[in-house]
Order: sequence, then C-alpha cells, then structure tokens
Amino acid sequence: AAPMSTTVTTTIAARRATPRARGAPSRPTPAAVLCARRTGAVRIHVENDVADRQQNRHRRKRVISRASAVDGSADASSAAATGSTTLLVAGALAVGAVAATHAAGNGVARLVGSAALGAALAGVGYAKQSLDASGALAAIGVGFGSIYSDARFGSALAVFFFASSAATRVRSDVKVKIDEHFKAGGGRDWVQVAANGFVPTIIAMVYALIAVPSANVSLQGALASAFLGYYSCCCGDTFASELGVLSKSRPRLIIDPMRSVEPGTNGGVTALGWSASAAGGAAVGAAFVVGRAAVVALSGGDFLAACIQDAIIVVYGAIAGVFGSFVDSMLGATVQYSGFCSVKDKVVSKPGPTVSRISGCEFLSNSAVNLVSASITAVVAAMYVSI
Repeated sequence: AAPMSTTVTTTIAARRATPRARGAPSRPTPAAVLCARRTGAVRIHVENDVADRQQNRHRRKRVISRASAVDGSADASSAAATGSTTLLVAGALAVGAVAATHAAGNGVARLVGSAALGAALAGVGYAKQSLDASGALAAIGVGFGSIYSDARFGSALAVFFFASSAATRVRSDVKVKIDEHFKAGGGRDWVQVAANGFVPTIIAMVYALIAVPSANVSLQGALASAFLGYYSCCCGDTFASELGVLSKSRPRLIIDPMRSVEPGTNGGVTALGWSASAAGGAAVGAAFVVGRAAVVALSGGDFLAACIQDAIIVVYGAIAGVFGSFVDSMLGATVQYSGFCSVKDKVVSKPGPTVSRISGCEFLSNSAVNLVSASITAVVAAMYVSI
C-alpha cells in the first residue's frame, strides 16, 4: 500500500490538473468581492451625481423659462398700455380737430378738413394695426361722411374708433388664448368697418342734407338719436367683448342664466361685461356732448355751460350701450354658433369633428350680428329720444 502522504498529494495534483467544467461557477476571491463592491459603489455614486446635475439643469431651464415668460408678458403689457394711451390721446386730438373744422364756418374748409381728417383717422388706424388695408380704405369714406355732417357725429366716430382700438389692446396675451379670430391691435377689415360704419354714415349724410333752417327739427333730432344709438351699441358691445372676457367669474349664457359657459362664448355675459357696455355707450355720449361744446367754445361761447346743457346725452349713450349689448347677446346665443374645439382649446364659431356645440346655430356671422343689433338700437333710440 502506498503511504498516505503520497495519496493525498496525488489527489490534490489531480484536482488541480483537471480542468473546470464549462459553465460551472467559480467562487470569487475575497479581494475580487471587495473590488466589485467598491466599483458598484462608485458607479452608483456617479449615476446619482449625473442625475442630480440633470435635475439642476432642468430646474435652471424652468426658472429661466418662467422668468422669460414673465418678462415677455410684462413687455407685452407695457407695449399694449403705451399703444392704448397713444390711441386715446389721438382720439382726444381728433375731437378737437373735428370741432375746429366745423367752427371755421367755411364750406370749403369744412369739406377739405373732413376729407383730411377721414384720411388721417384711417392712416392712424392702419399704422397702429387697428385696421388692415381694406379696413383703412373703407374707414376713409366712413370718416369723411360722419365728420362732414356734424361735429357731434365726427367726434362720436373718433371716440368710438380710438377707444375701441385701445380696449382691444388690453390684456391681448389673455385674449389670444380665448378668441379664435383675435388679431394684435384689432386688424379690422372692410367687412367689420362696414358693419359698424355703413348705416351710421348714411344716417349722417341724410342729416347733412336736411340740416337747413327750414328743416324738420323732429326729424333731425331723430336722426341724431339714431346715430348716437348705433355707435353707442357698437362701442358698448366692443367694450363688453374686449373687457368682459377678462372677468374672473365665468360667463352665464343670457338665455339660460343658470348655465355657465366658456369665456368667449357668444351670448355669454358677466357683470364686468355689462359695466363695460355702459362705459362704452357713455363714452360715445360724452363725445357727442364735448364735440358740440368744443364748437361753441371755438365760436366764443361757454364750453362748460354747453356741456352741462347736454349732459343727459351721456346717460342716453350708456343706456343705448347696455340695450345694444343685450340685443347682441340674445342674437349671439341663438342665431350665432358657438362651440368648443378640443384641438384649439378655445371657443370657435364653426362646427367640426373636434367641436362640441355650446349654443346657437350657424345662421349669422359676428359682423352680421353687430349690424343687426346696432340697427335695432338705432331705431329704438330714434323712436324714443330726440337730441
């Protein structure tokens, strides 16, 4: 028998010489285990560090983005405020120019001055993007007809145009998200100008034709009231649309007051909108008063006394503004379509596959509703008021 030491040595040598079966797991050494643990720890630390850096980078981007948005909104609001102030100053200057044209007492000066002022109003509107090219051309005719006929008419037109354009610029960053047809500054075309200006221009020209000493005073008063009512409605409705949409409370559908609707819905009303309607109508009434008083003052009379004498016209204008907005809202809720588009995420005026109906039917456009409501207001004003 072989010695035991020789057998053990042979067995160990045989095990070392026998190759490890393929796929058999090897037992790692303590040093390898320690190295692996350290490597894993380093890897985890690096991954965490990278994740932290990415989060910080995204956080900085969000902060910068928010700051840029705030700055952009502030800049836009500042620019809009500046533009609105410029338009209001232009409106006041226009009233003075209209009064001076009529106070001259010369037919040629009145004719040339009215044409020049009509062109100037259209030019300023185009420069301020309140009118597009077609709207500016239409505004020249509207301006001339209204300014030439009477100082009160020209003043009312100037105040309506410039005050409405100024209101359009208020919080335009909010309106662009609500109104599908919103344009910076307004950008009104000839259709919108005609809807707001064609009928009152005809009224003004008829007034000018019969404005002779032997004319029927009652007819003159009725025409003046119709002109006041028409533009009070237009200005009141514009103020309600441009300022009422900014109300913090949701609009209520005028034909169903218990139902709240999306901002921008035709026929949706708010307390702010009604107040804006009264303010718009009162602005036109004030233009009537100041226009005549300015002519009186330039002719050597008492400006303040003339204003006090006609002060009731401001109240008439405010009433016409509210009444006109009521008629406009009733028409908007019934014969003008409103729907919510899930793609645009705003109220639209045309039905479609992605549009859910809110109210109304597709019968009249917005311009047509404005024309009808203002015409109704003009007729009612002529029937019940004489100025």
